[in-house]
Amino acid sequence: MKARVTFRALALGALLLSGLAREADAQVAGTVEEVERLTLDAALEIARRANPGYRQAEAALDLNPIESRATWANQVLPDVNINLLRTGYGGNLTRRATDFFGNPIENPEAEWVFNSSTRQGITLNWTIQGLSLFDAWARQKQTNVDRTLQVDATGWTLGAEVRRSFFDALEARHLLEVEESIRESREVDLESARRLFDIAQRSRVDVLTAELQVAQQDQNIQQQLRSYEQAVLALRTVLGDPDLGPIEPAEEEIPVFDPSALDAEALVELALRANPTLEQARSGVSGARLGVREARRNWYPSLNLNFDYGRLAQTREAEAFLDLDPQPTEWQSSFSVFLSLPALENYFQDRADVARAQVELENQEFGLRERRLTVEQQVRTEFINLRNQYQSLELATRSLAIAGETVRLAREEYRLGTRTFEQLQEAVSQEADARRQVIQARYGFVDALLALEEAVGRPLAPSATGGR
Repeated sequence: MKARVTFRALALGALLLSGLAREADAQVAGTVEEVERLTLDAALEIARRANPGYRQAEAALDLNPIESRATWANQVLPDVNINLLRTGYGGNLTRRATDFFGNPIENPEAEWVFNSSTRQGITLNWTIQGLSLFDAWARQKQTNVDRTLQVDATGWTLGAEVRRSFFDALEARHLLEVEESIRESREVDLESARRLFDIAQRSRVDVLTAELQVAQQDQNIQQQLRSYEQAVLALRTVLGDPDLGPIEPAEEEIPVFDPSALDAEALVELALRANPTLEQARSGVSGARLGVREARRNWYPSLNLNFDYGRLAQTREAEAFLDLDPQPTEWQSSFSVFLSLPALENYFQDRADVARAQVELENQEFGLRERRLTVEQQVRTEFINLRNQYQSLELATRSLAIAGETVRLAREEYRLGTRTFEQLQEAVSQEADARRQVIQARYGFVDALLALEEAVGRPLAPSATGGR
């Protein structure tokens, strides 16, 4: 009997030789690079730590406490202006004077009069317009909420992308394993054709056909290997960690279940509460409503309070220039109150601002309504797709069982001479297609489940999909 060398054995031998060569090179360099088996939970953690888009959204959260304190300080605390030193020295020449009757005449004693002054002090200023304190605080809270919602939406979308890329890589690897298994079955048929040819029960054509099938399957393996490498590359890109070494996805439980336990109406209701994009749309309405309130309050009176306290040294000649010696009689203070009515200053512009704010509020409300309809449609559509994918998986599984039994019987008939090699290969091809369809249907269900979870905004199979 001729020795049979399988493709897997050749591949393992090539990998062993290449691994030994790489190890020898690595020993020269002093390092050995190993492939990391990456779990789904680890992939999600790496993406939250390294994905640029998520990191940008998360970095914006650092502004919330700083801006909140700044808003409180700007609205409650006064503006402080400290005058450390203001000094001057100047002169004045009066050439005109008045007589007893008040008529201007030439000053008979015209001469330069010099004086100097030095001032130091502090000025406190408050400006309040209507309820500006509460409006500014409400606007800052709205900004903080928007940033938090952006992080939640970005994180949820990123989680869905990571899970989808992870399972796409697993699907590509499982399809590669199927192609390798199919080649082994092609090798079995080739060996069977050779044995029958040796005892003159089959022609050389069967052997050549079997060899052609093996060669074509080698091409399928190479194509699927490229697909797997591209899927792993896509996963690395989503993770966003440039320092991540070679990786391969670890085996994970595939989340397949009967979706008949799910209720479409309950999913829609959950999505209307939890969908991140809907939360952002509702926040947009709240921000626009606050904008209308701010525009209307531009008409409110503006109150300005000013308190000044300091010392002033002012004398003839240069005695007060750079005078830093405090004297009790030189300290002075003042307090002033100013009230202005901006509604009388820019009436038409304020009316236009209010109108624009109201239009923006209406647009945000229409956008929220549109988004609600879109989310409901997405949930119902993805739920229908999920049920169809589950039915497709059941049909593919039953088809694979039938195709497997057909191949078993076809090989028996071929060895007994009641079936031609072409008929056998037709049954083998059908069984190979059925195996591919089962893998594709299983991961098609996963894709549909991830799409439904993304539309709903909550995980539906957290233990199987790695959670949020």
